Amino acid sequence: MRPMSLLDNQSDQPEDHIMTTDTESHDTALSDLTVTVKVMESNYATKEALAVTNGKLDVTNDKLDHLASSLQAFQALAFQTFATKAELANAIHQLTWRMAGFTVVLISTMVATARYL
Repeated sequence: MRPMSLLDNQSDQPEDHIMTTDTESHDTALSDLTVTVKVMESNYATKEALAVTNGKLDVTNDKLDHLASSLQAFQALAFQTFATKAELANAIHQLTWRMAGFTVVLISTMVATARYL
């Protein structure tokens, strides 16, 4: 016998017709659940897929480590703001000879152009 509430306006008649529809709805719900469980099983990752993903992550981590070490080396060289007297004298010597060579080439080009025109 089913529980009755104050809002229930039906009498205590046998519920045979309810049992047949309840069984049908139960079968439908069970088949929906079976389909749902099968769909969920396909979402599991296999060991092979995890191994491939892990390999890709290892390669990516290696690339990131290499990039980070390159960045640190560049920062160490780029922000070096001191020089010894010998390094400064050597740089000035190189720049002086470069300017002298450029001046000689420029004067030679002007003389050659004036002579052949």
